Amino acid sequence: MEISALDEVIAQARHGCGGAVALRGEAGAGKTALLDAAAARGEAMRVLRTGGVESESDLAFAALHQLLWPVAGLIDALPGPQGDAVRAALGHAAGGAGDRFLLGAGVLSLLVEAASPEGLICVVDDFQWVDRASADALLFAARRLGTERIAMLLAVRGDAPVKGVPSTVGVRGLPEDAAAELLESRHGLLAAPVRRELITLTGANPLALDEIAARLTPAQLADRDPLPDPLPGGARLFGDRVTGLSAPARLVALLAAVETDLEVVLHAAERLAAGAAAGSGAAASVVAAAFAELEESGLAEVSGTGVRFRHPLMRSAIHEAAAPAEVRHVHAVLAELTAGDRRAWHLAGAALGQAEPVAVALAEAAERARDRGGYGAAATALTRAPS
Repeated sequence: MEISALDEVIAQARHGCGGAVALRGEAGAGKTALLDAAAARGEAMRVLRTGGVESESDLAFAALHQLLWPVAGLIDALPGPQGDAVRAALGHAAGGAGDRFLLGAGVLSLLVEAASPEGLICVVDDFQWVDRASADALLFAARRLGTERIAMLLAVRGDAPVKGVPSTVGVRGLPEDAAAELLESRHGLLAAPVRRELITLTGANPLALDEIAARLTPAQLADRDPLPDPLPGGARLFGDRVTGLSAPARLVALLAAVETDLEVVLHAAERLAAGAAAGSGAAASVVAAAFAELEESGLAEVSGTGVRFRHPLMRSAIHEAAAPAEVRHVHAVLAELTAGDRRAWHLAGAALGQAEPVAVALAEAAERARDRGGYGAAATALTRAPS
């Protein structure tokens, strides 16, 4: 089983034989749940986590920053050039030579420091959306874990490449008995023919099973009425939830879908709500109610300093449900509230046609990324810049 493969990597790392393993599967197949379960079984081992976010995939070192922030205090223990490279990548120091080798070596050295004394588990979810600069540094470290007490667990959707990770485990949905247990625990007893058909048609994908069963009538679940043809799902999997939100909740969801900083999302939401509310106090109340509605809908939850969507497809569904003009307007407001690379990307999202200020901002973002070794992000920014 998949969990056994993860347990083996963790057990070997605990005894000084580090390694990496990648879980590969379609959206909703249970990769995140497996990562959570494996990390919880690491006993006294330290756990560091990060995850790719689609809206940050062009933001150099975004994922690396999330992973290493809890152990940034250990950077002083690194050799000077490695420490300087890591500080520059994390934004703790200006400039930086942009040396990919020094950065990769520095990340590995920092993980080794963090692994003392009980070992370390690095969890990287949604690797397909990890920014290129972070991915390069993480894979550099993953190839050199042989004598370290470090286990690196990655999850990737579909066919996205994970070069340098020799062990890949396919996640193809739940076993039939586990799928049946999931359906029963969430939706009560189902007629046997209905249960079998749902498991077959979804490939026992746990997310699809749960979401589709929730949209069936009691008569359909009991096999008194035929199942809809086709079943609700695919691109429409979360459409009903999104369209069922009030306008303020949809606005908050859209802001969170394109900007991960909760404080920025709050300020943008209050600014936009003020246009339809009498005064800042009323706007703040509208925004608070919108966040509460979004969480109650099950689409997302406020977690720490960000908004966490229950599944990446929910973020996609929210973005796709918005009109292009609405998306541009949201980016324009966010551009006024952010700086640096984030401002550049929001300006690009707000642009309609060619605009010289956008090109300048993206060129500056590309230069900053290049100076820090984020060559993939630099190339993307230059390509996006209008000529």
